[in-house]
Amino acid sequence: QVGEILSCEAVAKSKKLLCSQVKIGNTVKQIVSGIRKDYTPEEMVGKKVMVLVNLQPRKIRGLVSEGMLLCAEDADGKLSLVAPEKEMPAGAEIC
Repeated sequence: QVGEILSCEAVAKSKKLLCSQVKIGNTVKQIVSGIRKDYTPEEMVGKKVMVLVNLQPRKIRGLVSEGMLLCAEDADGKLSLVAPEKEMPAGAEIC
């Protein structure tokens, strides 16, 4: 589904992890992702991104993660978040 990043913080004692609060429809899910080398918490806020939401919650570094942000990776290992091309509301289904 399409999610909108409401807030984002770097995870303490981690060089890779960000913890985001993501609005998906009428709910907000916490998602921990290993994208810190390519994105700062400040640039994440307000982004619309594609989110995999049908996963079991999982603890990562003591934080519960309730989904996964979808990214593409180039040959050099650089990540790019997958985002809708046109304006879409948070919660729109990926089909």
